[in-house]
This record gives sequence, structure tokens and C-alpha cells, in this order.
Amino acid sequence: MPDAAAQRIRYGRIISILFGVLCVGLGLNGLLGGFVVGPLHVPARWDPAVVTFPDALRAESWFFIAYALLLFLPWRRIESRKVWNGLFALLCVASVVFAFAMICEVMAKNYIAQNAHLKAKIPVFQAVLLFLGLGQIPIELFSRKPELLD
Repeated sequence: MPDAAAQRIRYGRIISILFGVLCVGLGLNGLLGGFVVGPLHVPARWDPAVVTFPDALRAESWFFIAYALLLFLPWRRIESRKVWNGLFALLCVASVVFAFAMICEVMAKNYIAQNAHLKAKIPVFQAVLLFLGLGQIPIELFSRKPELLD
């Protein structure tokens, strides 16, 4: 494998770990309803006065944490091909579910804004998360099988 490809795979893995840390933060934020760290106040992603189904948000928060645990797995060190294939299939499904959750979040925020006769904000954060979530599939695939890059 060329050195440049190996370097890009390492960068992809670093991005996966950072994305996992962000997912853990999003999950904890949802479970705690926001938090304060020194002078930094991180509000909840959803206004509790607007949310009518908090169990769904709690489930989403736990899913974010579980998804992050998948991202933290040492993918290159998994020896068994059968175990790796099963975990990779789980990662693919979880990444698609994550993307679906981001799309549903955008739709819900648009619906809430429309009912309040406001214009919804552009969903930049959700779009970035969607891109990162779906990007985990090729990152882990090529980190295990770099010969497929050629």
C-alpha cells in the first residue's frame, strides 16, 4: 500500500474517533438535558417545552452512545473474518439508521418551525453529521482492506 494511502486511512481513523467522541457528547447532552462545564453552558438540543415524545429522544441519545462504541472498536485488529464481517454489517446498518435519525431531526425541526410560523434554520450541523455517519462505512472498509483503494 502506498504511503499516501496509509496516511489517509490513518486520518480517516482519527476522524472516526473524533466523531465517536462527538456522538458520546450528543448522547450525554440528550440524556442530561444539557450541561454546564465551568463557564461553558451547553443547552439541550431540543427545547423540553416543545418535545412531546421524550422517550424517542432518550432512545436516540442511547443510540448515539452505542454508535460511538462501534466507532471506537479496533477495526484493524479484529482477527476473525467472520466477526469483522458481522460487526461491519452492524456498522453499516447503524450508519444508515444514524443518517435516518439526522433526516428525521431536520424534518421535525422544520415541522416545529412551520407550526410556529417561523422559517427553519439551514440544517448545516445535521448535514455534517449525516456525511460523517455515512462516511464511516468506507473508512472502516478501506482500513481493513486497503487493496480495494486501487
